[in-house]
Amino acid sequence: MILASRSFGLNVVLLFGLTLEATAIVPLPPLVFAQTPAPAKAPTDLEKVLTKLDASAAKFKSAQAQFVWDNVQTKPIEEDDKQTGTAIFERKDGQMKIAVHLKTFNGKPLEKDMVYSDGVGKLYEARLKQLQVFQVGEKRSELETFLTLGFGGSGKDLAKNWNITYAGTEQVSGVAATKLELTPRDASLAKTTSRVLLWIDMDKGVAVKQQKFSSDASYVVFLYNDIRLNSKIPDDAFVIKTPSGTQIVNH
Repeated sequence: MILASRSFGLNVVLLFGLTLEATAIVPLPPLVFAQTPAPAKAPTDLEKVLTKLDASAAKFKSAQAQFVWDNVQTKPIEEDDKQTGTAIFERKDGQMKIAVHLKTFNGKPLEKDMVYSDGVGKLYEARLKQLQVFQVGEKRSELETFLTLGFGGSGKDLAKNWNITYAGTEQVSGVAATKLELTPRDASLAKTTSRVLLWIDMDKGVAVKQQKFSSDASYVVFLYNDIRLNSKIPDDAFVIKTPSGTQIVNH
């Protein structure tokens, strides 16, 4: 019956065509059915996050926060060191600066300051009365790729440097944060960093948590609290003041 129906349908088409041609009847114009435009494609969850980061980056000037820095080593033995302190990020003239002031190490008081600005990193340890100075050199672009992760970096830059997977939402310190999993696009970076996890506060457009995994399976976690955006940064925020007699070690 199916074949018969198909043949009948074709014969009807042929019959009408021949009849129209034989009697010289002008055929009616073909029916044209209006096509309904396809609905606009809704943005994916990942696209929403990247768009939010673009918007946040366009307005970003600075950020200040309290943090907990958890450094976990898995080989040759497992060690877990926890440090707390404050962090300051500032973007000025297209350059990112960062200052980290450590206050405790595994619950004990600690005075250690780290500053990065204009391709130079500095580390001051009060107990050693020593200032180490690092010229970042050819590693500058790699370092600055990390510096803007979640603070001032746009969604476009993130997609340019990383393969990104949307990983849902999680509660982080009372914030419903969007989780992203990143793997490096750069082969040389992938040798030292296997992946990075970011938890983004979608209201502020910045990271409330970061986790970086090294190729040896060790990892570091930064957990941020009391984040303040675009507030006044002291003029000397990125200057390490050292007492006289401080040993300076250049690298």
